[in-house]
Amino acid sequence: MAAKSYHLWNPFTVMDEFLKTKDFGPLTIVRGEGPYVYNARGKRFINGFSSLWNVAIGHGREELVEAAATQMRELAYASCFRQAHPRAIELAAKLVDITNGRYQHVYLGTNGSEAVETALKMARQYHRQSPDEVDHGRYKIISLRHCYHGVSYGATSTSGLKSDEEKFGPLLPGFVQIESPYCYRCPYGKSGYPECELACAQALDEKIRTEGPQTVAAFILEPIMGAYGIIAPPEAYYRTVGEICRKHGVLFIADEVTTGFGRTGKLFVSEDWTPAPDILCLAKAISSGYLPLAATLATEAIYQRFLGEGNQFEHGSTASGHPVCAAVGLRNIDILISERLPQNAATVGARLIDRLRELANRRTQIGEVRGRGLMIGIEFVSDRETKEPLTEKATFNVLLDLATLGLLVYYRRNIIGLLPPLIIDDAIVDQIVDAIDTALDTGLKASVARKARLAKEFAASKLR
Repeated sequence: MAAKSYHLWNPFTVMDEFLKTKDFGPLTIVRGEGPYVYNARGKRFINGFSSLWNVAIGHGREELVEAAATQMRELAYASCFRQAHPRAIELAAKLVDITNGRYQHVYLGTNGSEAVETALKMARQYHRQSPDEVDHGRYKIISLRHCYHGVSYGATSTSGLKSDEEKFGPLLPGFVQIESPYCYRCPYGKSGYPECELACAQALDEKIRTEGPQTVAAFILEPIMGAYGIIAPPEAYYRTVGEICRKHGVLFIADEVTTGFGRTGKLFVSEDWTPAPDILCLAKAISSGYLPLAATLATEAIYQRFLGEGNQFEHGSTASGHPVCAAVGLRNIDILISERLPQNAATVGARLIDRLRELANRRTQIGEVRGRGLMIGIEFVSDRETKEPLTEKATFNVLLDLATLGLLVYYRRNIIGLLPPLIIDDAIVDQIVDAIDTALDTGLKASVARKARLAKEFAASKLR
């Protein structure tokens, strides 16, 4: 296909650069099967980032195809605006059940940004309708700097990034940030946990006090910061920030859009947090990406505040609770649970992390391997002692070589992320580690081999 006939505007893409290389390796994917994806030339790639962290159960699951087709024949679309239909009702009940009744009410949406936007609006309206007028001034949302909660204006406003303000500003008022719990590069200047006494969590208490407790509506966090580089805090962090929220009457929102449904080895990272979050955001693996689906779960206490004339939640979208999406989500959740995929993620993920840490003992470019289950980050450095980050260009070259070796990964700055489908086995673990090992090889022989692989791939793409 000639570049001039290409009319698609791709998200987060430098279009002029992309059009020059769109036929290279994995840049145009035409087919998926299990843990693999294929390009038009039939080259197979390990789907090391689950097609944007979505496809938990792998590609090509006929059960989901059949669920969608059956539902389309029965009821292709129905709204949830002042009415309901069976699949939305069943999916809400299923989500309440698998979260052990911590949450009693479910708003259905279509993507992670919508799930988060729903939570933010819900938090503000909740306080606005408090019987205590003192709470009516609570509107501020505290988040972690460099977080990623989505692309809507509310979600974008959580990140605190200057680049977002420059492109889209002014962003929404009432959003403030604290630094992230990034132990490897602690922004609080601490040497490590537990000696740090969780300064990153205590920063939340300080921020609430500084802003004024009666102005803060909610604190939102990713249990593991995904886009920023797979940043996982110590377990005690969750309890501490939860207790701080309770102390100040601040709602606690857990964004498990990426971590939910088994990715980290548990169905949900927050499933045993005490205190529990008040609101839970879900998407991605809820349907394994087969159809757009998301959910925002709320406790009974939250829901009660919205009862009565004039108190209803004034929020919704055309596809909220779409019956075909809900049917696919129900079947997908059944597969995740019946095939014990969270448990597989825990077991296989532990082996992958162990093997990567063994590799780090031999490859000095690896500064840290971190993560849980099958959500793993590898941070590259040019100097282990100083932790000087590997340049983004050098990291991209590793990414490029991994593609020629048949492995797709996520990358940002000097970090690559591994988030493969939860169905992978030990054999694929070994292939992943071997590919990374080869891509990090140094010396003249390795350099010649790398250039040959790249030239072969570019030559093949030009034949299209």
